[in-house]
Amino acid sequence: MSSPPPGPNYSWQPQPGNYNSAPSYGQPPKKSRAGLIIALIVILILVALGAVGVLVQRLVSNHQDTKSNPGPGTSAVPPPATTTTRPTAPKTTAPKPTPSPKPNAPAKTTPATTAADLGQRFVAQLNANNSKGAAAFACDGSEQLIPLLMRALVGPPTKLTTGAPLGQAPTFVIPLSGTSKGATVTGNLIINELPPDPICVRAFTITTKSTTG
Repeated sequence: MSSPPPGPNYSWQPQPGNYNSAPSYGQPPKKSRAGLIIALIVILILVALGAVGVLVQRLVSNHQDTKSNPGPGTSAVPPPATTTTRPTAPKTTAPKPTPSPKPNAPAKTTPATTAADLGQRFVAQLNANNSKGAAAFACDGSEQLIPLLMRALVGPPTKLTTGAPLGQAPTFVIPLSGTSKGATVTGNLIINELPPDPICVRAFTITTKSTTG
């Protein structure tokens, strides 16, 4: 049913109302756009946090790998091999032995020519207990007898003297007297003189002088 047309004195006026509440056609509602923006921001933040976490994890793992496996640039270079040179021992020249001075040859004693002279030289060897020196005056065949007689009859301290020779060539007897082995002794020295052999001692005897109280 249509409304009756206005009359000739009717003027149209807009009706009061809330025109702002009317929806704007062709545009999404304001509340839906704000929620979408917030959701996008949250997603971006989560993605950024994930990317940062992955980057940090890679950096940490690379740092650990660098510590555990140092690169060739940081590897310790072994010190160069040092060659030890052995010191050469100085050549030592052996000192030349100095020639020892030759001992002076003992002065040659003139051989005894008389029985008295030979008797004094022989008794001097007995007093010195020198068997070798005494044997040097022995006749041929008596070289071993004289040392045996000395060991048996003479002993230090010995102090003998000779008397005047008795007899004539070829045999002389010289009396002996003195002390030997701490006792008073007497004895005889037998000398031979047979030219062309030199004068020599054949033997001697010594007996301890007994003392009567």
